[in-house]
Amino acid sequence: MPDEIVKQLNTDLLQATTGFLVQGANINKHAVEKVNRYLPELEEKTRAFDRKNSQSTLAFMTLTMLNGQSPYRMMRQIMAEVEKRKGALVEAQVNHAKHLKEIERLQDEEDPVLQAKYRQKCVNITTMEQKINGSFKDIATLIDAYNNIKEANGIEDWDEVEFEKEEKKHHVRRAFELMYRNVLVGGRAAESTIEYCQQYGVHPQVCLTEVSGYLTYTSQLIAKGEEPPHANHLEDFLDEMAHKYQYNPDKTSERLFGKSDIAVTDYMYKTVTK
Repeated sequence: MPDEIVKQLNTDLLQATTGFLVQGANINKHAVEKVNRYLPELEEKTRAFDRKNSQSTLAFMTLTMLNGQSPYRMMRQIMAEVEKRKGALVEAQVNHAKHLKEIERLQDEEDPVLQAKYRQKCVNITTMEQKINGSFKDIATLIDAYNNIKEANGIEDWDEVEFEKEEKKHHVRRAFELMYRNVLVGGRAAESTIEYCQQYGVHPQVCLTEVSGYLTYTSQLIAKGEEPPHANHLEDFLDEMAHKYQYNPDKTSERLFGKSDIAVTDYMYKTVTK
C-alpha cells in the first residue's frame, strides 16, 4: 500500500473514531453528546494500559514468580515472555493488514450499513494498534531487564552450559526460601518443602534450623526498635545459604547416579567459548 494512502487512512481513522453516528428516536441525545465529547480523552489515556501489566509488575513480579531472584532463571523467564509476545505480534500483523484492506474498500461507500461497518473497522484497528504497541513496549521493557540483569551480575555471555551450572545452586536457595515461608506462615515445614530439600541434598532439619535461627535474629533486630531490615536482608541470607550448601546436590547425585554431575554438555546448546 503506497505511503500516501496509509497517511490518508490514518487521518480518516482518527476522524472516524472520534464519535458514533447512531440515529434513532430512542437514543438519548444528551448521553451521546457526553460520550462523543469525553470519549476521545479516555481513548487517549487508555494508551497507558495497552498491555496486561505495568513495567513494574512485569519486572518485580512476573520475572521472579517461582524463580526467586535467580539471574539465570529470570533471564529464562524473560525469553519465555518475549516469545509469547512475538507470537501475538505475528498474528496481529496479519489481522492488521486485513483490517487496513477492508477499511480501504469501505471508505468511499455511501450505503449506511457499509458506512457503519467502516466506522466499526476504524475503531477495531485503533484498538488493535494499541495492543500491538503494548506488545512492543513489553518486549522493550523485557530487553532492558535482560541487559540490566547481565550487567548487574557480571554476565557477558551465557548458554545452556552456564545455565545448568547455576541450576543446582538455585534449587538449594529455593529450598531455604520455601522453608522460610513455611515457618513464617505456619510455624513448621510443609511436607512438599521437606521433599524438595531432600531432592537437592539439603537435610530438612538443617534447613529448618538455619531458617529458624534467621527468624529469631531478625525478630530481635525488629524488637530493638532499629530500622526494620529491608527485604534484601532476607535475599542476602538466602544467597548465603545457597553458597554454603551449593555442593549438597553433588553428593545426592553421587548416591543416585554414581557421579556428582549428570548434566551432559554434549546435549546442550553452547555458544560460550572456553
